[in-house]
Amino acid sequence: MRIISLTLLLSSAGTFAQEGSAPAVTLSTVEVNGERVSPGSSLGLDAEQEVGSRLSLTLRETPASVSVMSSEDIADRNLTRAQDAAVRMPGITESPAPGNGGTALVARGFVGHNSVVQLVDGMRQAVAAGTVTYPFSTWPLASVEVLRGPASVLYGDGAIGAAVNYVMRKPAWDRSHREAFLAAGSHGLLQGGIGLRGPINDATAYSMYLDTEHSDGYRALEDMKRRNYALALSLRPTPSLMATFSLDGGVNADARYFGTPLRGKKLDDSVKRINYNVSDAVVRYDDRLWRAKVEYEASPQVRLRNETYHVTSDRHWRNAESYAFDRTGGSVIREDYLEILHALQQTGNRFDVSVNGSVAGLPSRWVAGADWYSTKLVHTNNSPYRGESSVDSYAFDHGAFDSPDPTTPGRQAKLRVTALYVENALDLTPRWKLVSGLRNERIKLDDSNLRTAERRGKSYVPTTGRIGLVWTASDALSFYGQYATGTDPLSGALSLPGGVTAFDLTRARQVEVGVKGLLPAIHSEWTAAAYRIDKRNLLSRDPNDPSVTQQIGRQSSTGFELAFAAQPASGWNIDANVALLRARYKDFNEVSAGAAVLRDGNVPIGVPERIANLWTTYRFASQWRVGAGLRYVGARFTNAANSGRLPSYTVADASLTYEHSAALRFMLTIRNLANRSYAVSGSDSTWLLGAPRTVQLTARATF
Repeated sequence: MRIISLTLLLSSAGTFAQEGSAPAVTLSTVEVNGERVSPGSSLGLDAEQEVGSRLSLTLRETPASVSVMSSEDIADRNLTRAQDAAVRMPGITESPAPGNGGTALVARGFVGHNSVVQLVDGMRQAVAAGTVTYPFSTWPLASVEVLRGPASVLYGDGAIGAAVNYVMRKPAWDRSHREAFLAAGSHGLLQGGIGLRGPINDATAYSMYLDTEHSDGYRALEDMKRRNYALALSLRPTPSLMATFSLDGGVNADARYFGTPLRGKKLDDSVKRINYNVSDAVVRYDDRLWRAKVEYEASPQVRLRNETYHVTSDRHWRNAESYAFDRTGGSVIREDYLEILHALQQTGNRFDVSVNGSVAGLPSRWVAGADWYSTKLVHTNNSPYRGESSVDSYAFDHGAFDSPDPTTPGRQAKLRVTALYVENALDLTPRWKLVSGLRNERIKLDDSNLRTAERRGKSYVPTTGRIGLVWTASDALSFYGQYATGTDPLSGALSLPGGVTAFDLTRARQVEVGVKGLLPAIHSEWTAAAYRIDKRNLLSRDPNDPSVTQQIGRQSSTGFELAFAAQPASGWNIDANVALLRARYKDFNEVSAGAAVLRDGNVPIGVPERIANLWTTYRFASQWRVGAGLRYVGARFTNAANSGRLPSYTVADASLTYEHSAALRFMLTIRNLANRSYAVSGSDSTWLLGAPRTVQLTARATF
């Protein structure tokens, strides 16, 4: 795992072949005694990353906290879900729910898709009603990158906490790459995939990655089926011109589990494997992403890039989503019979030009560009979501979905965004680098109620920026400082207020300092960062009139992150990180029993203030390697009053790998080794529980 400066690029003899690439920059490998070092041990301060800047800066040159996990490290840990890679990085946790696609993340005190943006090759999909449903799988990914802290200057609003970039594998020009995997595990789990990349001729190359997954689930109605595809074709008519056409997507019939009800605010072990949803429940996503990217190197100093894309996402939920024990505890009352459909279409274009030159005789790199996209969402639903039934707590017929409210088109929203941005890296001296950026957006939201014909709209014109300074004190130590600003939407409809046009975006600013270093004696790299983020313009109730909402609330996060990777002995690798933060509300009131109640000093909902990850592997024989890991997430509050909480949890994982040959390896993975019951998200009355102990055997091959 490459964490900020922890760029772990190498793989063991049994891992997949390294990424081939077009004439872009190729990351080098490091060899020790003529053999590849196992994942988790390479020194990568001088490796480039894409998420922290468009200036092709290395991790050492970037004045920010950046983490990258390569496909080799993802395979080494047998991570199959895209977000599972992100939550192994410093300060990142998950906040999944079926309503947000099961993909929402938490970073630096901020929760959900409106504060932690997720990208595909730097392209963002608009958030629709708090939901993002692609990507699902790690199989077609070359890496997962995370930029922590405000990223609005690069990616627009909705990125105050962090930006996560899923980098797809590209067509290979050097040679043919062929790989496959097959897995079977607990609860009827079956997975398989095939990947093919290579040149067709001197001017054409391709990439095709397909995978599928099926599971019966841990409880009734938790079965799921996924099919993912990533197809790409690159044309290179001249050495300086390349065009790549790609189609990525997936169909996901997901688990229909909306949580386990609590008894007296505590988990009852006797019902934790019971699902109280209806028998004909539906959770289904169908996502497609078409892209055409053209890159032209006009000269060694000037490069032009243009990407046009079209996204469609069709989603369908039909479930009883709320469960609570009755007063006797013998029955469960099911409410909130929701049927919702999303028909989302997004079309956009991003153009930029990169120039290497000088300013006042100092080496300088520039990127200037324009970003435009238009999104349309038709939200079909059965609002006001009535419906209720009661079933026995243990023995019951799930019954069918039965709502008194018809499912009809309820709302149409259109979002248009046009942005201009510029970035610069200026070498003040050989050891001092100034990195800056500025972005101006014009955002227009039109919202139509299809049932009442009411229309509302609003325009926003945020400007965000960042400036950072990097001092390379020596080849083994560098320091940086950064100031950045960002914006977030108030709620989750198309990443802007869902019909609430009376208020502005929320705004934030961050100050961050950090250090990145090497310890050559133990083949180690480490990073440390301290930051403070202040977010303002939260909605708050007027203490004198609770019926009046004011945009005066604030939220702050002060934190420290430390990451460390090392190979202290031959065959032994360690990768660890810890994040500590203090997140608080300020000038924030909410309504309780009809009165405005001050919540100043309380911890924001869903935010853990302690997070830690550890992964270590040891090669105890020439063909055998054992791995073990711990993931700790601190307690989180379920309401602004801090009267309900999700307990902290620690999950232990283990693996055993046998490398039959350079082309074939087998891995036995055990997740949640202690079979702990823990809540990954939830409310005051219901917890969404993580998976119990699971065992999986995976075979990976190159051919």
